[in-house]
Amino acid sequence: MSRIKPKDAIENCKESIKCTHFNWIEIAAYILKWIPFSAICGIIVGLIASLFDYFVLLINTTIPNKPLFVATFAVLVAMITGLYIKNDATIAGPGINYVLNHMEKPVSFKSLIKKFIISVLALSGVFTAGREGPSFFIGSSISLYLSKTIKLKEGYSRKIALIGAGAFTSALLKAPLGGAIFALEIAYVSDMEYESFPQVLIASVFSYLVFSFLRGKHSLMNLSGVSTAWSIHSIPMLMLLGLVIALATYIFISSFHFANCISSFIAPVFRPIVGVILALPLLVILLSHDKLDLLNASVNYQALTNISVIHLSIYQSLKYLLLMMSIIPLTIGFGISGGLILPSLIMGAILGNLFGGLFNENIVLFSLSGMAAFLAATAKTPLAAIVLVLEISQTDLIIPLTASVIVSYIFSYGVNAYTSQQECKLNLPIQ
Repeated sequence: MSRIKPKDAIENCKESIKCTHFNWIEIAAYILKWIPFSAICGIIVGLIASLFDYFVLLINTTIPNKPLFVATFAVLVAMITGLYIKNDATIAGPGINYVLNHMEKPVSFKSLIKKFIISVLALSGVFTAGREGPSFFIGSSISLYLSKTIKLKEGYSRKIALIGAGAFTSALLKAPLGGAIFALEIAYVSDMEYESFPQVLIASVFSYLVFSFLRGKHSLMNLSGVSTAWSIHSIPMLMLLGLVIALATYIFISSFHFANCISSFIAPVFRPIVGVILALPLLVILLSHDKLDLLNASVNYQALTNISVIHLSIYQSLKYLLLMMSIIPLTIGFGISGGLILPSLIMGAILGNLFGGLFNENIVLFSLSGMAAFLAATAKTPLAAIVLVLEISQTDLIIPLTASVIVSYIFSYGVNAYTSQQECKLNLPIQ
């Protein structure tokens, strides 16, 4: 047995002492700067998110659920969107790519208002678009404007942008932890903004509390009384589901980027209207067979519950899946304002429902696992996908969801919905 030298022992003690003292500078920075800023930002974002949700529901109630009215509204939204993005292409589509590339300063106030308007219109029905794209875009700029107003020290623009983006996303999805982690994960394929976690989470919680107080506390999915039982024997099938979803993600993202590429040859003012006209026949078909309420999914998210509890035949599952994979590229891919979280959750739930039926398994279990797996593969946010689905479903299926997510994430590596994602922090330009 070797003898420890006194000099080495002293060095070990010094290293230990370094880990046993309070870092008062960092503590003071949180107490005096980050906690107040994050809380104020969360409250402001929660109020604006509540207003956003109010207008979405208000407009949705005025649209009759008939083909003529749905088609007319879709064309009208496309025309307004085209006019707005004619001279301001930054507000087209999801918006996350733009934010990831421009975190150093907010967009103009005029662009912010335009994005708010076309996002409310797009999410009021007809287009099955996600809320996280607009929320990320709007929330990040709100936070950056707030930091300039209170004269927060420069050099933290990236952290500040993520605080607002996470808070707005958490409010609209009613998932404070999932929304916060999504904001921290989305910038990278295999990394995360760990150092911003406390601030983003504080803002997300405050935003969620304000939004829940004003818009209701209920979760996005209602699975009360529904069995989510699972056994170890389901894990291989869930992993196989993850593999199939990785392939489906490749097809979906390829078609989305292809549509986006084709649309670039069209003048910005005409892009949304061209895409919507091409998608109109599919929207009408979906409306005539929409027992899942997919066209109103962005308004009330009821479609996620319906897919999880209604047994779909093979024909129905494939029909809905193909319609979604065609409509999303022709609408969001052509500039309609909306995100990809909701479409990913829906397509994953449909594939999970199909698998559950084929193998005589619990369709709720497989639908939820499919939702998490498709989102993880699409957005490259595996942790956020698991936490988000657990929050919106109010379940505790950590192991089953993880089984599907790990496989879909690994086997879809290299397939990215967001072109601005970096591989890891080492590839991030220094501010």
